[in-house]
Amino acid sequence: MRRFLDVDLETKINGILLGFISLIILSLSAFYLYHSSTEYVDNAERITLQSSKTISFLPGISSKNNLIDTESIGVHMNQYVYDNDIDFIVIQDTTGKYVYHPDVSKIDEHGPINHAMRARIFGAYYVEESTFDERDAFIAYAPIYSGTDVREIVGMVQVGYYKSKIYSEIYETLVQLLLIIIVFILVSVFISRWFANYIKSETLGYEPKEITTILRNRENIFSALNEGIISTNIDGKIEYSNKAAKKFLNISRMETDRTIQSYLHDRAIDEIKNKTLKTDVQYFETSYGEKEFIVIVNRLFEKAELKGFVFIFRDMTEKVELTNKLQIVESLFDDLRAQSHEYKNKLHLISGLLEMKKYQHIRDVLTVEMQGIDNYHRNLLDIDEDKIKALILAKMNSASEKRVVLTVQEGSHMFRVKSQRFLNALLTIISNLLDNAIDEVASLPVKEVIFYIGYYDDWLEIMVQDSGNRVIDTEKIFEKGYSTKSEGINRGYGLYNVKTSVDVINGFIDVLSTDEKTIFTVEIPIYRKSESN
Repeated sequence: MRRFLDVDLETKINGILLGFISLIILSLSAFYLYHSSTEYVDNAERITLQSSKTISFLPGISSKNNLIDTESIGVHMNQYVYDNDIDFIVIQDTTGKYVYHPDVSKIDEHGPINHAMRARIFGAYYVEESTFDERDAFIAYAPIYSGTDVREIVGMVQVGYYKSKIYSEIYETLVQLLLIIIVFILVSVFISRWFANYIKSETLGYEPKEITTILRNRENIFSALNEGIISTNIDGKIEYSNKAAKKFLNISRMETDRTIQSYLHDRAIDEIKNKTLKTDVQYFETSYGEKEFIVIVNRLFEKAELKGFVFIFRDMTEKVELTNKLQIVESLFDDLRAQSHEYKNKLHLISGLLEMKKYQHIRDVLTVEMQGIDNYHRNLLDIDEDKIKALILAKMNSASEKRVVLTVQEGSHMFRVKSQRFLNALLTIISNLLDNAIDEVASLPVKEVIFYIGYYDDWLEIMVQDSGNRVIDTEKIFEKGYSTKSEGINRGYGLYNVKTSVDVINGFIDVLSTDEKTIFTVEIPIYRKSESN
């Protein structure tokens, strides 16, 4: 059995299709032949019984005296046999004498009536399988009644239909079926060969064993990768995901109808839905759960027609956390450098005042310095998240070095954040908004920046206000690479990163700009005050 199955794909398909089609054709033919045979028998019984009844009621027969005119009856019966597709008629009186018989020599002779006794005695109409003239036949029996007021049985009619005639009709039907079967089998051979060639072309000429080996090797290779790989059709339905992708996105084997849209934010979905683009590769940032990813989207084309996508997920969570930590450390170093420079200047000032014995001026300098420190700590007191507080302090000192007044608005407050993804997004948003505001006002006469963070209903609100110039296009400033500053490199990424981080945590950003000030407001849904916890 194994040897018979060890053949190429084309032979298997030809054998299976040909066998299956042949089985169907033979089954249908056998059913049709059986049904036709039954129908032929039923028709023979119906015709003979109906004919026997008709003959028994003919005016020239249904009278005792009429049974004497055998010559007239013979003429009518011969004509009836000719017109009504029956094989023979026999008429006998109650004594068994033949009134009509296919063999003329037997007319007026007596014959057996044992098969007709039910019709003779009970007046029954019925059909039996019997023999006539040594040939099997279906014979119908009917009584002949005479009289009007008082009816009596005066004879019996026998009408027969030879079985050999039925067999001949069945044989003709069988020959026709065989011809049809041969034609269908020839057509099925052609169809099976065409289908086998089509399947082989779809499998690129590979045999099933070769395809199995390729798929197994592919699965092993993809499972060994640390990057998540997901392939989808043009509508985004997931068709394949490797082990890393299942782990990153918590995809269960039971989830067979999920789409990639379930794991990407709205902005990424809008980019993917733009199917008119011919770009082979796209990059964007997204997040799922507590993880952040760089997603590489490859478009799959077949004959210049877009067929689907391949998504490569690179886990950037640790890198983002490390980047934020380095940014905070860098800000703290800048803060320390700025503070040391600032205090060095103040020490020189105090030293000069001491030499001049201006003690009251020294008190004034120290009082102003202490008030500034108190204001810093008082406005940051209700911000419980240490990383956010450290970032704001670093930006304050950076602003102070540029002679920019960065004020934390009274009433600012924030709870601790346990979600690392949420915290990373907040650090990116606050850092870039403050840097953008400080850079904007650093070269202007009025150098003021106001920062606020707090809760409003079920939203976390972040506000950065600066005294900078009016922003003309409040939509274009969030595009990658766009910058209102011509000098320097790597410009045009700060506000783009802000917008990306806001989208990651499903927030909103609004810009209000006038000739006197520009306000960036970020609103992030919390749903419950404890979520940031």
